[in-house]
Amino acid sequence: MLVAPQMGGNDARGRTPLSLVGQEPDLLFYTRQATEHGEPVLVLGAANGRVVWALAEHGFTTVGVDPSEVMIRSAEERRASESQEVSHRARFQVGDLRSLRLPDRFPLVLAPQHALGLMPGNDDLEAFLATVRHHLAPGGTFVYDVLNTPREPVLPRDDEEPGAGLEPRRPLFALHLRERKRPGAPSPIRRLKLRHFSPEELDTALTTAGLVPRERYGRFDGKPFDLEDSRHIGIAGP
Repeated sequence: MLVAPQMGGNDARGRTPLSLVGQEPDLLFYTRQATEHGEPVLVLGAANGRVVWALAEHGFTTVGVDPSEVMIRSAEERRASESQEVSHRARFQVGDLRSLRLPDRFPLVLAPQHALGLMPGNDDLEAFLATVRHHLAPGGTFVYDVLNTPREPVLPRDDEEPGAGLEPRRPLFALHLRERKRPGAPSPIRRLKLRHFSPEELDTALTTAGLVPRERYGRFDGKPFDLEDSRHIGIAGP
């Protein structure tokens, strides 16, 4: 069972009133979510640990899981530069986000930085969200952000009916992540294709996993979401 360590400081978590000033918008958003919903926090798709370390620095016990050993090694490299107090609050492990089953339950589960886009298809997405549902404490909250594929009208051809249905715009190329090989390793660079899921696909997958969409934003400052936004930030729960 994860237990948050006791801290001293200017408030219950040892933060000063100005401790969030200048923080990047997504890190500020996720820190506020942790403040509202509590700890421990589970980060699925922790990548290089950016979100995990930000939360740990603000007093939250956080577990980060990523399928990439390279990313987890990168996240752990930062431990040497952190204080013992902060380091104690951050934990990392390699794991398949579709089948991960930890013994702990969390009031807040995050999938930041387009982590859902690592899922190659709808079945994988549903398995990821089943992992989320498994780890949520009663009344818990799931927060994610993904890259949105903007939509724009496609003008009908002359031989089509006026007012013909509009089609979503699809990207001409797919985004990829690259994993660098270790020195001396024989394997080539591995490319991880990033998938875009529409809001409708995400809502269907959330419902299948027993999660109810609650809020949706187009920016980390709370702007309401619309289909032209480049980012889709969602909040859901059981």
